[in-house]
Amino acid sequence: MYREITQKLITLLGQPKSPIILILGMRQVGKSTLAENIVKNNYVKFNFDLRSDIDEFINQNRHDLSLFSEKYKDRIIIIDEIQKSPEATSIIKHLYDNFSMKFILTGSSEIKIRKNLGDSLAGRVHEVKLYPLSIREINLQSNMNWNNNSEFVNYEENQKILLRTLIYGSLPNLQNIDFKDYETYLNDYTNILISKDVLELEGTRKSTKIYFLAKLLALQIGQLVNFNELALNTELSRETVYRYIDTFEQMGIIIRAKPISTNERESISKATKIYFTDLGVRNSLIGNFNLLNQRLDKGQILENAVFVGIKRQDEYNNINSSLGFFRSISGSEIDIVRKNKNQENLYEVKVGSNRSRKNVDIINVENAQKYLY
Repeated sequence: MYREITQKLITLLGQPKSPIILILGMRQVGKSTLAENIVKNNYVKFNFDLRSDIDEFINQNRHDLSLFSEKYKDRIIIIDEIQKSPEATSIIKHLYDNFSMKFILTGSSEIKIRKNLGDSLAGRVHEVKLYPLSIREINLQSNMNWNNNSEFVNYEENQKILLRTLIYGSLPNLQNIDFKDYETYLNDYTNILISKDVLELEGTRKSTKIYFLAKLLALQIGQLVNFNELALNTELSRETVYRYIDTFEQMGIIIRAKPISTNERESISKATKIYFTDLGVRNSLIGNFNLLNQRLDKGQILENAVFVGIKRQDEYNNINSSLGFFRSISGSEIDIVRKNKNQENLYEVKVGSNRSRKNVDIINVENAQKYLY
């Protein structure tokens, strides 16, 4: 499967002393497949979802590690779900520092991975985040031609992909199943993601409240989040709501957008918007897979898709931008603000609207696809 960042990671691993590659992202977003495609057949893999693989890797003394490095000296070590074993960090460090072994680590819990890796691997790790498929990735996987120099590519076909993505998202597995099975797959996937993975990470049994919180966030995409209201409706403390939202973000389920001041005016400082990394998950949570023209939230989901698309493009292209929104005390607003060095881009997302606004790009269904390339 073609992924935008494949060649970049191949180049990194080709360096004489390459960094440890850490691939983060949601469950089933394609992390393991990407890792295997990077190294072709030249790897040995440990899946830390399996206790036997954890034991095999961590139950080694210094002499065993020397034998391990000799056995796999020309192989790249892939470790899936690295967050499942904090003990592995010291072994990875020893093998990397003393035997120059190459590693690709994958995981779906940023907060747990950062805690486990700590300072011991500081300066040794190159981190990338993998998103659901872009329109370009879907095109190239389908062997369609692509022209990087065109503003719009395969426009008619990609409009169909855009409309499908707004409802069902773009998780890789959707490319391999029948359209009639999309809803069942997404409902099962979302249930496991929220009711199993989040609960496991949090160490709690409050599955109903966590699921309800996720649903409330899904209903509020693109709007200012009222944390007090969320706490009241879920019967959770404000601090617990914050913690669970942190967990959702660290697992790659949601992305928080913060206010950004424009060149003209100062934004309000204490506000947050939330977007879902994949709209299929979002629409599953609210139980609505209706077509775009049958929805009341079409503007919200289009804004969500564009925000995530811009963020994905910047991260994959190593562009260090700030992405957020603008809202003043007086109530004037700009949906998406992007700042990169001295450059500032302002975007308004309007379903079916072409009304111009000074220094603001208007994004609608007709031109949105290019932001999801």
